Amino acid sequence: MTGRKAVYLILMAITAYIGLMYDGPVPGILLGFEISLWFLLFASTFYLKRNITLSADPASDGVVESGEKARQMIRFHNRGRLPVTSADLVITVQNRLDEEEEEYRMNIRCAAGSSVRVPFTFSSTYCGVVRLVVEEAGIHDYLGLFTRRKKLNFVRDTVIMPHLYELQTVITEDSQVWDEDAEEYDKHHAGDDPSEIYQMREYRQGDKLSRVNWKMSARVDALMVKELSRPISNAVALFLDLRYQDIDEAQSVFALCYSLSMSLLDKECHHRIIWCRDAATLRFEEAVVRNAGELTEAMAKLLTHGRRQPILGWKEYTQDHPNLPFHRVICITSMDPARDMIEFLDESDRLKKSVMTIDNVRDLIEI
Repeated sequence: MTGRKAVYLILMAITAYIGLMYDGPVPGILLGFEISLWFLLFASTFYLKRNITLSADPASDGVVESGEKARQMIRFHNRGRLPVTSADLVITVQNRLDEEEEEYRMNIRCAAGSSVRVPFTFSSTYCGVVRLVVEEAGIHDYLGLFTRRKKLNFVRDTVIMPHLYELQTVITEDSQVWDEDAEEYDKHHAGDDPSEIYQMREYRQGDKLSRVNWKMSARVDALMVKELSRPISNAVALFLDLRYQDIDEAQSVFALCYSLSMSLLDKECHHRIIWCRDAATLRFEEAVVRNAGELTEAMAKLLTHGRRQPILGWKEYTQDHPNLPFHRVICITSMDPARDMIEFLDESDRLKKSVMTIDNVRDLIEI
């Protein structure tokens, strides 16, 4: 940019010198044009700056599985009547888990009164919430003499999911229907909860007469029986140990949590994920997971705020929640179960507990 200005100033100096050395109007007219163009180009950068904006494109990736490349589509808008022939976008990509960031630059062109889609593809070594920030744009004039910078503060997040392991899980009946006061009921299986009706069907041999709906039977001229619903509870909890020592151990904890949670959902077992967010204030995060959307939300929150903690937090959590709403809890950790999980494995709370590490990821897991 400085070099181009120097060349242009030299050109004007040569034109002025010719005007002084030789008679005639042409050198003076040319010098006047060069001076006017200088100021016009300078003023054009202010106009271009005022008329550019950025927006997100719906085609952008919000969630990406481990190992896949993420794509963010940025829309560059030029609302002015002059074309933008050169605009540099400064793009910063940061994984909010390890806080490593990289900076990129992209050059954009956009016709007057139009917009262009700018595809930006990136990948991350680790899982986490990757934040893309377009901090500013540098708008250049048509000869590249002047640059005007505009703050944009465009921010978009992409969730990079952890590695998904294939786990062998067996769900016991207790973990499916433990909570008799559950507010949700199984849509695919009947049960014995009289507070909710699963369906009405014709009488079959062996059905209890107490479940015959006599009014409906009289209406349809056939014996109709009420099938009761089966309550679904969140009797299972995944408690995460965030005392990891490095980013690789953190990845193993998050991957096990994601894999086990996905395996439970495949077997229609609702559950909750709990972790200590801040040991200093004993603040805990707790997410109930009943479908893939809630799992994605929970993982996004975990990958954003699941920072390393100096304590497990199980003792503090149970003291703050004396009436635990679950009876089966699996602690996912990167620590040594025999040495570092004594606090969790204490049997005084009468819960059904177990510890899961990356070393026993291939074992059968009974929930």
